[in-house]
Amino acid sequence: TLRALRQTLEDETGRWIISPHQDAACELPLTLLGTDQQARHYVVDRSFIDEQGKRWIIDYKTGEHLDDDIQAFLDQEQIRYREQLENYGRLFSLLEQRPTKLALYFPLLQDWRVWDYRPTVAISPHFTAQ
Repeated sequence: TLRALRQTLEDETGRWIISPHQDAACELPLTLLGTDQQARHYVVDRSFIDEQGKRWIIDYKTGEHLDDDIQAFLDQEQIRYREQLENYGRLFSLLEQRPTKLALYFPLLQDWRVWDYRPTVAISPHFTAQ
């Protein structure tokens, strides 16, 4: 929405996320060929490498929360979307070996949740980025 874009531009974190970065991409399509030979398609909202060489994988969440407890809402959203972002982290770990940060950005709240991706179980190496 126009309001989300406006609030992103008014927010220091939002401006940093959308500013030019090394290897930056928006709406990055990735395809994983699973062990069952079925293609799984993913779209990463925003990804880039920062000035310290860290990969950032950011998912935008434009929903509004009208309750008073914003922090509880953000905590719950992080739990809700953790698996999705961890999966994106695994996909990128097949392409490169670098520290990776995962984040949910909420432009309407001008807030975010950030955590480190820590590799766990490897996924199939039959991966292609398109």
